[in-house]
Amino acid sequence: MRVLIAPDAFRGTLSGDQAAAAVADGWVRGAADDELTRSPVGEASATLETVADDELPDLVVTGEGSLEFRSLRDTALAAVSAAAMARGVPCIVLAGQVHVGPRVAFESGIHGAYATAADAGSVEASMADPAGTLQVLAEGIAVHWGGRRGRADLRPELLPRTPPDPMVPGPRDPGHEGTGSGL
Repeated sequence: MRVLIAPDAFRGTLSGDQAAAAVADGWVRGAADDELTRSPVGEASATLETVADDELPDLVVTGEGSLEFRSLRDTALAAVSAAAMARGVPCIVLAGQVHVGPRVAFESGIHGAYATAADAGSVEASMADPAGTLQVLAEGIAVHWGGRRGRADLRPELLPRTPPDPMVPGPRDPGHEGTGSGL
């Protein structure tokens, strides 16, 4: 399986390069036969948008220190997950902490969000050895996600469809049903 690793910095603890190295080191222990490619998070979305279909990764792994609602808009992580979703590639996030639910994450193109703090038992334990806890988390995730033959094994029918243009909620107008989504 081809895996693209493109995390952002884990603020205050790991640069994007250090986070990518930790994820790759852990991933190799969990799924040694997977083909790993590391990319700066800022370049990963452009790569996903332009690469030929037969060169697409089977899985994208991104991440940052804390996955929050604001992470899902106007960030490099959001651009990567949107580009992956548009091309039908599953995307997972490894983060220090995860503050969004699975449904919200899935609607943003994220198929799984995993926290080192939860895996390590606490935020303090995770921050005591950020690279080590990220490696351990990546190894465990690789056992689950890695080692497959390709995207077909990841059940693409469960991939979220590229959403239509965003709907902006508007006021209800009983006389013009269907013109606004209402609240």
